Amino acid sequence: MGVIRDQSEKIFTGAITTRQFHPILPTGEYEEIADGVMFYRWFANVTAAKTGEGLVLVDTGGYFNQDATVKLIRQFSPERVNTAIYTHGHVDHACGMPAIVADAQKNKVARPRVVGHRAVAARFDRYKRTAGYNTVVNTRQFNRPAPWPTEYVYPDTYFDNQLNVVAGDDKFECHHARGETDDHCWVFIPQRKLLCTGDLIIWAAPNAGNPQKAQRYAREWAEALRVMARLGAEVLVPGHGYPVFGAIRVRQVLNDTANYLQSLYDQAIAMMNAGATLDEIIHTVKPPANLAEKPWLQAVYDEPEFIVRNIWRLEGGWYDGTPSNLKPASDGERAREIAALAGGVAPVIARANDRLAAGEVVLACHLADWAVAAAPDDKSAHEARMRVYAARADREESTMAHGVFRSAVVESATKAGVAPPEDKRSA
Repeated sequence: MGVIRDQSEKIFTGAITTRQFHPILPTGEYEEIADGVMFYRWFANVTAAKTGEGLVLVDTGGYFNQDATVKLIRQFSPERVNTAIYTHGHVDHACGMPAIVADAQKNKVARPRVVGHRAVAARFDRYKRTAGYNTVVNTRQFNRPAPWPTEYVYPDTYFDNQLNVVAGDDKFECHHARGETDDHCWVFIPQRKLLCTGDLIIWAAPNAGNPQKAQRYAREWAEALRVMARLGAEVLVPGHGYPVFGAIRVRQVLNDTANYLQSLYDQAIAMMNAGATLDEIIHTVKPPANLAEKPWLQAVYDEPEFIVRNIWRLEGGWYDGTPSNLKPASDGERAREIAALAGGVAPVIARANDRLAAGEVVLACHLADWAVAAAPDDKSAHEARMRVYAARADREESTMAHGVFRSAVVESATKAGVAPPEDKRSA
């Protein structure tokens, strides 16, 4: 058993956890996982398949390790890259393509055909318009500088619903499915019984709620997973994390993930139909306990609460059901009113520290934010906020929550003129 198969087995059985081997951890491991199919364990995975007409890639890796991706592909095979298929246009999946094009030019062979859903082009266009915003968001989310790319290789073959890519004797069935993105597709290679899901499977609770990114589609995502579960695939290649081996396990992972999403969706819609507010829904709806305990559905990246918010946004708009939030006063105005009721900013800071000491860190965060909003230049307010959010970040398990809360630590430490506390989760 190779390293990748061994790690997959250990995670599936619970011998090791996705908290120890986070699905977005770029280990650089690679291994042949089916006849003539090489798997590369990057931040976002890359799959290379040998065919009678050259290599076919499913996803191309990120912009930040393009040259390393090409080097590893060339270790696998010197053959021309015939086709690259984007499972979607996220920059960690589609932005390794410039180096692959450059490799073709260097070898004086035709550049690969690039296949993607029709909506990929609109995504790349939006990325160019919002490069600054996405730099801010990714820097916050991953707790390190993350400049956004501006170079994209657009598909030259688009499809709407389904497309068969043929290379030699092999067929790569590309199926559109709205899920994490509106331009998503999954790819089935029937001759090798291999399924590439893209980010529809990521060895974690589905990334269906990311609070800083565009709309996601939980219901349609679940439907696509059920379609995939009926294929009889014997190897599943996820967008992140290790492959799943064995038809029974592949089917279980797909159906469990579908049921997880469907449950959150059904609960949220039922409460919306009953007239509940967003606040009531996000504090009530939970995933089924038996599914939340599965090794492949741990909330180490996204979280169920965020998924519920995205369901509300898709099906109900942005009004949250609280009338004062329809046209609210500014954060600063509200915070100053709260401080006035408390007798000044100092009592608000003191109360934040008290709540932190009592272990009520969620309330402490609200109080610390009010103190800073009421007195943006008050160093003691920022010091309190820094301590509160450091404690909050250290206890969070999901990448997204940790990144947002840790960014608040750094922000307030900078404004207070002090060094931020150690990030215990990264230590």
